[in-house]
Amino acid sequence: MLNSVDAGRRLMLRAAVYPLAAVAVLALALLMWGGPKAALGALLSGVAVSAAGWVAARMALGGGVQAAGSAMTRLILAVVAKWVLVFGVLMVGFLVFKLPALALLAGIAVGLMFQVLALARR
Repeated sequence: MLNSVDAGRRLMLRAAVYPLAAVAVLALALLMWGGPKAALGALLSGVAVSAAGWVAARMALGGGVQAAGSAMTRLILAVVAKWVLVFGVLMVGFLVFKLPALALLAGIAVGLMFQVLALARR
């Protein structure tokens, strides 16, 4: 085994915290240039990406040692749950709260970009 489950948990915690910092900076920038609705949209969708990543990590890594089929099923269900959560928050922000679509998408893009960068960092 190359990586322990505990190392995977630490990595996913880092992958949840880095996007939060980046999305906070984006929300501050949009607050100055785009107004409070744009800042709220970016913050809402960015926090959703980070929270969805954390939920997916808990689902995928929470079962302990399992057979390969069970572990793969947990991983697939975790990814599906992540994207259902992200798209659900995107739809609620756009349809219910009438937040700017570009700000919502920017929050998702920045959140995902920094999540990948956190995972790629050694």
